[in-house]
Amino acid sequence: MYVSAAPGDEETLVPEETVTEDTTEAADPQAEELKQILSGLTWNNWRIAYQEGVTEEQIAVPYINRDGIIAYGMIRVYWPADTSHPVPLVFVPHYEAGEYSLEAVNYLRHGWAVASPLDLYGTINNTLMTDDLVFNNAALYTLRHLPKVDPQRIALSGNSAGGYTALMLDALQLGNCACVANYAMVNPYFTFTRHFPQIDRWNQKYTVVSENGEATPLFPTGGAVSACFQVTDAYFPGAKDYQSWEELSPVGLCSDLSCPVLENHYTSDLLIPLDEVSRIGAYPEAGQSVPQGFSVHMSDRYPGRLGQAWTEQLPPASTHIGRIVIETPYDEVTLPYDPQAFFNVNILDDGPVEAYSGHYAHADYVFKDDSVYLSEMFARSLAGTELLTADKAVMLLHRYMGDSPQLPVHYGVDESIYGSLSVYRNEIAEGLLAYAKNHSYAELDYVIQTAAVMYPQDPLIMEAWAELGPQILTGMTE
Repeated sequence: MYVSAAPGDEETLVPEETVTEDTTEAADPQAEELKQILSGLTWNNWRIAYQEGVTEEQIAVPYINRDGIIAYGMIRVYWPADTSHPVPLVFVPHYEAGEYSLEAVNYLRHGWAVASPLDLYGTINNTLMTDDLVFNNAALYTLRHLPKVDPQRIALSGNSAGGYTALMLDALQLGNCACVANYAMVNPYFTFTRHFPQIDRWNQKYTVVSENGEATPLFPTGGAVSACFQVTDAYFPGAKDYQSWEELSPVGLCSDLSCPVLENHYTSDLLIPLDEVSRIGAYPEAGQSVPQGFSVHMSDRYPGRLGQAWTEQLPPASTHIGRIVIETPYDEVTLPYDPQAFFNVNILDDGPVEAYSGHYAHADYVFKDDSVYLSEMFARSLAGTELLTADKAVMLLHRYMGDSPQLPVHYGVDESIYGSLSVYRNEIAEGLLAYAKNHSYAELDYVIQTAAVMYPQDPLIMEAWAELGPQILTGMTE
């Protein structure tokens, strides 16, 4: 752990070995293991210290929740040492990236700030697609306005459910120059209504008895993770509300992604089967520990986009899919990518799905180094990475007019809080203005006019642009 070396809102972090006495309570090993599995981060088992001079700041982020009540979530920002401001920022959404995360250590050593929600593991998974999604958008909005953050160099990095959130932030927002998503849940309809219930059914029927007589569920990790998501109609779409599942899923928003994506996925992933992301590279059969009759594949018979793999909806000319063989569970992999591709997918081959798999079966301490990729994206900056599609423009303009299934507008609560129409409008105007400055007003206007031609029956497009266009033209001269 790290302790405060000085009082104040910003705290200098000092390595544990400088502390004479540690009075903190010992962590529950099983809880810590589940925490690691959920977050998908590489645990800092070697106690690699942050650089001397790294500081910590905690920020309360207000937002309007599903019930129309102002709520607060906490984010922690680690600021790198000996770096002039503003600095690039990596936002790790949904799950906390703390001192235990080698990813956070690595980012800080490159001189990048690292931000993530504080440890809220008790409730966030249950509101993944509602309040937690709004909170993470509010957190990103807050971070973008911090004076120490370079708004031209903000990247997203998330794993598992955090990968879901990172891709949703990419789809819903402008202003991000890269997104890294590891074993991302791109199709929660399949995960929550089909796959997790299948794991639970098999765990109810079968147990595995070890040589010492101890009985464990057939899918121990799968069952433990499934139990962390209480899928109820209050916070998730109904099982047959296919439109809402699409609107609230990365698999349904592929045409809205506006920054380059690097997705990395293990072939042995039981929690989020590779089929969700790519049917290319998936093993045809599971490993010997998985009994016959249990399916590790996603059906292509689900309605609409819900039956398609994520990569099947990406433009082939802009997508690169590669394969990396994982030969040892203790390794470091510098993640490769095609610099010409907007979408890069690395299939990490560590064998077929096993009953004891989590996100992987044989890669317990493989550190996936994405810093080379992020370094190039930061070097290109927002001006060299962001791409506004006509479909995304339509989504943004609809939200500007108060129409958003992902980020609903709350009227009459507080127009200064995230979730209100005023804040949404300001966020969209800022994003479009930055795009016009990085490219040109003519290019932005061309995208809007293209969207109007694509959707001639949609009056909100030009209604919103009639109001926004002059604002952006004025902002270009300021």
